[in-house]
Amino acid sequence: MLNVGLIGFGGIAKSHRLALAKLEMCKKVKLTCAFDTNLEAFTENTVDFSSVSPDYKEQIKFYTDLEEMLKNEKIDFVIITIPSFLHCDMSIKLLNAGYHVLCEKPMALNYNDCVKMISASKESGKELMIGQCLRFYPAFDYIKSVIDENKFGKVLGGFFSRVSPPPIRKNGNWFMKPELSGGCVTDLHIHDVDIIRYLFGEPEAICSRASASLCKNDTVHTSFFYGNTPITAIGDWTFIGSKFEAKCRISFEKATITFEAGEVTIYPKEGATPYKAELERVSGHEGEIAYFCDIIEKKTTNTKNTPLSAANTIKMIEIIRESAENSGKTIKL
Repeated sequence: MLNVGLIGFGGIAKSHRLALAKLEMCKKVKLTCAFDTNLEAFTENTVDFSSVSPDYKEQIKFYTDLEEMLKNEKIDFVIITIPSFLHCDMSIKLLNAGYHVLCEKPMALNYNDCVKMISASKESGKELMIGQCLRFYPAFDYIKSVIDENKFGKVLGGFFSRVSPPPIRKNGNWFMKPELSGGCVTDLHIHDVDIIRYLFGEPEAICSRASASLCKNDTVHTSFFYGNTPITAIGDWTFIGSKFEAKCRISFEKATITFEAGEVTIYPKEGATPYKAELERVSGHEGEIAYFCDIIEKKTTNTKNTPLSAANTIKMIEIIRESAENSGKTIKL
């Protein structure tokens, strides 16, 4: 069983901890230690482990000094869950120190930093993977298999939507500063940008429009050009008072598939009764961590979520931002 250290103990770390607890019950990996500069984070960010086991107890050592943690603990890899603008430097630091690195998305705030991270991985001989978690949800495994196998015929169109209240936090509110988080485009919209690339390949061109309410480009609508097949994605974190919501709809020649509230529903176009896909109940974080463990322990090849692909998603984010800042200019790739 591999030992892992968590770098950052904020909000997103909760999802990783729950995933790690489930994988620990399967003897896959164990969270042994965690680092955060904020001592209060260790008591504030609690997690309900009742869905794992009534008897499960998280047993980790907490550190506010990273060097002390690395000196004292024997860990096989680290999971980086710190603010986005710190991803590049921290990943390179830990790769060079001899650790495999699973870094939360976004990979970095610009493509050049992504290239630096890839170079550090190659030079150190250590694995690097980015937490583009949608690629590891059974729902999107199913949708990708339907597309690849041509189960319902040709794709006729697709619509992806991801909206939330503004991610306002008390710890400096870095999310709402685009120079630190990349804003809605890099933090929220990126999920759909990445999964669209994963499902359909690279588009021929992109056109994006955005508006500002609370911060720059916090509402963004992007069109992806795949010949005559319209694919559109919306990212918006201005929905004050609402709950987070993510969904998609893909139209095929013989059916329409929707993903909403964690379920995939198939609507056949020949009048047959709609039905739900039978899917394994595994979170994207659980899936990505298990996959990364196999890369390290079983020496399997990362074919599903390579650092280069994650870097290319950031490159596409830069193009989306360029289009939005030029009144929705269509940019060929």
